Amino acid sequence: MSVVHLAMLALSFLGFVALAVGMERHAKHLLRIVPAPHWRLVARIGGWALLAGALALGIAGLVTAGVGIAIWTGWIGLAAVALVFALPKWPWQPPVKASADRSPRKKTALVVEEPIRQSRRWIGWLLLASTAGAFVVAFAQVETKPLQREDAIHGQVGPWTFTFAETDRDGPELVDMDVPMKAYRLRFCESCDNQILRVTLKVNRPRAMRASGVAFDGGRWERSAQIQLPSDLTARSELWMTVVGKDGAVHQTSWPMAAVSPATVTWFANQERTK
Repeated sequence: MSVVHLAMLALSFLGFVALAVGMERHAKHLLRIVPAPHWRLVARIGGWALLAGALALGIAGLVTAGVGIAIWTGWIGLAAVALVFALPKWPWQPPVKASADRSPRKKTALVVEEPIRQSRRWIGWLLLASTAGAFVVAFAQVETKPLQREDAIHGQVGPWTFTFAETDRDGPELVDMDVPMKAYRLRFCESCDNQILRVTLKVNRPRAMRASGVAFDGGRWERSAQIQLPSDLTARSELWMTVVGKDGAVHQTSWPMAAVSPATVTWFANQERTK
């Protein structure tokens, strides 16, 4: 997750630098020369492309598109502020014009204003650091997508490869009558989706196709399913996935519940001990 955030910040900062190079005034400040008009146009196009790339990375790599857009907005704001503070420290500063001699009274006023400018500069740096810290704390609380977590299972059923994971790593959710439920996510390879008719999920091996479990919702890309868990679930119980292809072929695969949902197994074990 942190790699995605750093990449978004880097792309945003480089995008603003490219946009600055595309402007005659800032290009002279940054490069000591003014590029030709067509090169400035290329820089502006590249700058917008980098900002768009940061946005696309946020949408694809974070929890939802809304979260990605919100975080991208925060990062481009931070990148813009960082560039504003970096420009005065740029090594290639434009030459300062010599000013005419001022009266002693004005010089005294400048001397008095210098500590004020220093304090304002420190306040600005403090605000920038506070903003960065707030974003870091907020981003640390954003969870990774289930199918992108380290505990996600990568495998193959029949000719199709897939990624499978529980929606959250907590114990089961109790619904009406204290029935334990558990949600899972599934994603097949992009070329596999068009070949799959139906996918079902069930704890314990299905005795027949009609009892193969709950069907996954979502006909393409990422699918989800919430299943009821049996009251006698243990670490040895198995989670069975049945996949039916559009050609009628049926393929199955299974995992121990302890490998798929360890927190759920622990929850059932605790329930058994308290009886």
